Amino acid sequence: MLSRTAQSRVYRVSDLQSGRVMVMKAPSPELSHRNIYLEHFLLQQWVVERVKSPFVVRVMEPSRPRRYLYYLMAHVEGESLVEWARRHPQATFAQRLDIANQLGKAVQALHHRELLHQQIHPGNVLIDTHGQVVLTDFSACRMRDGSGLKDARELLRSVGLTEHSAPEYALDDEIGRRSDQYSYASTVYWLLTGELPYEVPPNRLLRHTDLEQLVYRSARQRNPEVPQALDEALRRALDPQRALRYRRMSEFLRELRQPLASRHGSAARITPRRFRDSGHFWQGIAAILLLLLVLSWLLR
Repeated sequence: MLSRTAQSRVYRVSDLQSGRVMVMKAPSPELSHRNIYLEHFLLQQWVVERVKSPFVVRVMEPSRPRRYLYYLMAHVEGESLVEWARRHPQATFAQRLDIANQLGKAVQALHHRELLHQQIHPGNVLIDTHGQVVLTDFSACRMRDGSGLKDARELLRSVGLTEHSAPEYALDDEIGRRSDQYSYASTVYWLLTGELPYEVPPNRLLRHTDLEQLVYRSARQRNPEVPQALDEALRRALDPQRALRYRRMSEFLRELRQPLASRHGSAARITPRRFRDSGHFWQGIAAILLLLLVLSWLLR
């Protein structure tokens, strides 16, 4: 068994016919009699099947007809982002930013399908043996602006908030794509600094006046490699007020890609200069050879 929660059980299984190693998720016996939960469990499978992205875990088809409620996912040979960060304390800023950008593509793939993940945090992010990011765990997913899901939303909250959850979850406010944006930005902040953006975790908020306690702690002060522009982008994506965050996820992702693009651009600018220096060298050699040829002809 890989994990056990109040909502589900997750197992590592092997198909006896094909030999494939997969991950099987089944509802917990305690909740198997609740229709609203079973409906949501089926939604999880539908979500994973609907989203086609190399950065989102894949659903696998069973080799035999199903007799029970479960679904199969591809087994990712790797480790969680929490474990990766613990084993790679000396990872470069570029490596961490690359992981952040891959995770951003996973979140964007969900949003393109009008889906909210709602549980983006380092424990739900896997890094495979090739360094590719895979987003997992759809136990709290939901359709964006879906109707008739009030009971389901209550069930989703029972999954539990994390220190990366947006403040609106704790305060029972309206949620949306920018709620996922907050959780994603909080995960990126943690990845780049090893800390949380606020001294008081948002999941501990009790009332709206508590939002005043959320004072952003500069990522650049905790990691000097973080550019000022990226620090400001994180500050905006992590704004306690949902309406003040980026309107679109793509805007935030553009800011995240900028530091890597700048480094690649610098390398690209250096290369032509080397070629120019090399060209000058060979021009000098050609001039010397020509002079020697002229001198040998005059001395005949």
